[in-house]
Amino acid sequence: MKMFLSAAMVLAIAPVLVPATASAQQQSFSAPSKDDVVSRMFVWWNAAFKDPEGFTPQAFGRYFTEDAVMRINGTNRAKGLTDLAARFRMIQKSVDAVEIKVPFVEAFSSPDGSKIFTYHLEEAVEKGKPSHSMVMGYAEIRDGKIALINFLSMEGQPGPVAGK
Repeated sequence: MKMFLSAAMVLAIAPVLVPATASAQQQSFSAPSKDDVVSRMFVWWNAAFKDPEGFTPQAFGRYFTEDAVMRINGTNRAKGLTDLAARFRMIQKSVDAVEIKVPFVEAFSSPDGSKIFTYHLEEAVEKGKPSHSMVMGYAEIRDGKIALINFLSMEGQPGPVAGK
């Protein structure tokens, strides 16, 4: 079953990024810098995927906290730098290619910069068969590094992106 994200779905989850007690002024989101840690990480990740030695705990440590958690579709997939490296080495060996499209379709950060929301596209090839996913969610930032990735990923053929 193919599922697509609507603008209403994005607006429905956006309030979780700011506590309900925040004032209206504090609820204004801003676009993250084009040099934000999440964008930089995915640019690195795309290159590292092509390098058989690219995914190491030390390399992940440039972008992630030591106790970082990667949660996809509600399930914790990795915790800590060693888990992150092992998980992506496994993925690297099991598929032909993966690319996270940067710049993102949409991105914004919380007023204090502690969360970065993204809606981005992912393309992969497994056993010669291409696939496309739409991914949305947020990263929690601590001390300039990613402490949590909490993404929802849906497979499907993305259509044209409005406004792009």
